[in-house]
Amino acid sequence: MAITIEQLNDFGVNTKEGLTRCMNNKNFYFKMLKMGLSNDSFEKLGKALEDKNNEDAFEAAHALKGVLGNLAVTPIYTPLAEMTEMLRANKSADYVEMYKPILDLRNQLLALI
Repeated sequence: MAITIEQLNDFGVNTKEGLTRCMNNKNFYFKMLKMGLSNDSFEKLGKALEDKNNEDAFEAAHALKGVLGNLAVTPIYTPLAEMTEMLRANKSADYVEMYKPILDLRNQLLALI
């Protein structure tokens, strides 16, 4: 069974905004959502964070921020945007720990699609 707009709303996704960006075409939105959540930048980000390569981590996080922002996946976008700005400023942080809940949310959503 495929995920519904209502389930996405319950998850905290701003489906109204995401659908607007997808010409209010639910099938197109779901297709883009699956592609966005399957984006290999998630793996690139995880690897860069483990390697403490903040430059590559920033690039991957910035790419994901754009994709998830356009799809209005707020529960993932918000912490990812925060991480992106911290990486941009080259702030010290335990990015691997910050990334775990982001990845968990992504995996939960991806499992529902």
